[in-house]
Amino acid sequence: MLGIGFHAKAQIITEKIDSIVNNTVTSDHFEGTILIAENGTIVFHKSFGVIDKEKNTPIENSMNFGIASVTKMFTAIIILQLVEESKIQLEDNLNVLLPELKVPKSNKITVHHLLLHISGLPNENDEIYTLLKSPQEFVSETLKNKLNRMGKFNYANIDYILLGLIIEKYDKNTWRTSVQNRILDKVSMDQTGFLEKGKYPNNFAYTFSYDKEDKKKADPLFYIENFYAAGCMYSTAEDLLKLDQAMYGDKLLSKKSKELMFTSYPEYNYSGYSVWTYNYPFAKSKPKIMERRGGILGSNSVLIRMLETNRTIIILSTNSKFNPDGYSGAY
Repeated sequence: MLGIGFHAKAQIITEKIDSIVNNTVTSDHFEGTILIAENGTIVFHKSFGVIDKEKNTPIENSMNFGIASVTKMFTAIIILQLVEESKIQLEDNLNVLLPELKVPKSNKITVHHLLLHISGLPNENDEIYTLLKSPQEFVSETLKNKLNRMGKFNYANIDYILLGLIIEKYDKNTWRTSVQNRILDKVSMDQTGFLEKGKYPNNFAYTFSYDKEDKKKADPLFYIENFYAAGCMYSTAEDLLKLDQAMYGDKLLSKKSKELMFTSYPEYNYSGYSVWTYNYPFAKSKPKIMERRGGILGSNSVLIRMLETNRTIIILSTNSKFNPDGYSGAY
């Protein structure tokens, strides 16, 4: 994880950050953008690398990046909003909420289980992204795979695909419209949206992966919209900061809902509802961290929130060499 020393003088902060980042850019070929904020004010925002090998177009701070599974955080927020509105309950099971899908053990799998990835439902095959699939088709095809043990943590996209369908049914909108109305419009995230094959936004940072021979190759464009409520969104670093700051007030969720969202379950890899919350063990102060990561091929994203001090780290990367655990430093 990226550890940053926050001090009274911004110059000291910048020097420490520059040292850490420049080392990573040089040694690990980091490409992407890094934003760091304190109390919502940006104290560092720089971008590195290029978005193509031919023209060497540089990555800029304002570029759109695929945020992969950071999308799940948006989905979890709306689920908790629906709970606040008494449209659904965390204890509701799939047999009650989505009986038409015929999910195995649907009378036992609840919204709570889906949010925590402990439903026991299987992971999809990679081939599911080679053809356009509806969320319902995604569910039915994935359910052909072997089930996992319910109550055991298993990070599966199907959990959040199902949560997206619950949102559609009980908010009476498409999942995208619910995200737009309930989150993006509320906090003025006007540079955030939804990816589709062949319909990428302007100013988009395309991604790359390294092969076995350490050669950098452009990632294939597949049906990323099949990720749906589990991973099809794009955003900018500054827009994600807007989401981060909105989560300190009650614009999106009540205090009670945020406590539910951030509750950490050590027995489930310290997972909360779409996020991971824990006391960072490698710093003397052991700050309370809320973290959300996302990764699809070379697209890798990290949102880190230091909850007790309102400090934020956002990293959006465009190549597969990025490893957030490889960053070091001291909070």
